[in-house]
Amino acid sequence: MIAGAKAWLGALFAPRTAGMSEATPRLNPVAFLLMLGVLALQVVARHAWGVFEDKHWQALHVVFGWASCLAIYAAFHGLGAVRRISRQTWIVLATGLVCVIVFWYFGRSDGYRRIFGAPPMDHETFWPLVPFMYFSSMGVLLRLVVPLTVARLALGRAPSELGMPLSAGHRAGAVAGVRWVYVALFVGMIPVLWMAAQTAPFMAKYPLARDIVDPNGGVWIWHLLVYEAFYFLIFLSGEGFWRGFLTFGTEKDLGLYGLAFMAVPYVTGHFGKPMAETMGAIAAGCALGFLALRHRSIWWGVALHYAIALSMDLLSILNNGYVVYAE
Repeated sequence: MIAGAKAWLGALFAPRTAGMSEATPRLNPVAFLLMLGVLALQVVARHAWGVFEDKHWQALHVVFGWASCLAIYAAFHGLGAVRRISRQTWIVLATGLVCVIVFWYFGRSDGYRRIFGAPPMDHETFWPLVPFMYFSSMGVLLRLVVPLTVARLALGRAPSELGMPLSAGHRAGAVAGVRWVYVALFVGMIPVLWMAAQTAPFMAKYPLARDIVDPNGGVWIWHLLVYEAFYFLIFLSGEGFWRGFLTFGTEKDLGLYGLAFMAVPYVTGHFGKPMAETMGAIAAGCALGFLALRHRSIWWGVALHYAIALSMDLLSILNNGYVVYAE
C-alpha cells in the first residue's frame, strides 16, 4: 500500500506532463516562485497601496505580469528558450490577452450598465438579473466560443486537446485517482468557507448578483435558481479558458511555467473582490491548473470551483439574514 501511494505521488508530481515535449524546460521552483511573488506584489500594490487601482488599468496589470514572467523565464533558461516558443503558443497568449481585455472592459455587469443603462429594479420580474446574465453570456462567448474557434481554425486543436474531453473514456497521460484530490480539496475548504463567509467583506460582496436581494432583504427562489444557473456558466467558461485554453494551450512550450502565465490574468481578474480572495486565487488557480494537466481534463475543476462558489452564496445568504421565498 505504501509502495502504491509512493508510485501515485511520483506520477502526480512527475517533472513532466503528457503534453510537454523533450525540449520543454523543466520547472525551476525558484523561478516559478519568483513569478508568483511578483504577481502577489501586484495584488498588494493594487489593493493595499492603491497602485493603478482604477479598473481602466487592468490591461496594464496583465501585460506587466506577463512581461515579468517572461523576463524571469529568460533569466533562468536563457533567451534561447524564449526564441523556441512556438507561433502556436504566441497565438494562444495573444488571443487570451484580447479576450481578457474585451471581457474586462465590455463583458461584465458594469459594462452592461455602461452600454445599455441600469435595468428596472422590479423584483417581480427578471430585470434585476439581466446585467449578470449578460456577464455570464459574454463569458461564454469570449472565454469559450472565441478561444475554441481560434484553437480549431488557427491551431488545429480540438477541445479534447485543451482539457475538455467530451467523453469519460481513457485520456492519454492522465494520472488515475486525481478526482479524489478535488474531493479532498472541497472537504478541506469547508471550514475556511464557513469562517470567510462570516466576515464583513464577503457578506458585502456575495451573492455576486446583489440585485436579486430586494429592499426588504428577501430573495425570490426563481431569481436565485436562474442566477445560480448563469453563475455555473461563468465557471464553465472560466475553467475552459484559464485551465483549458491558456494552460493546455501553452503546455508544450512552457510546461508548468504556463501555470504562472495563466495565473496573471486569472488573479488580476479578481481585482475588486476582497484582497484575501484575490491572494488566494494565486494558489487556487495554480492548483486547479496543475490538477487539470495531471487529470488531462478540466471538468472536476469546474465542479470544485462551482461547489465552492455555491457554498459561498448560500452561506452569505444565511449570514446576511436574507429570506428566500417562493411566491
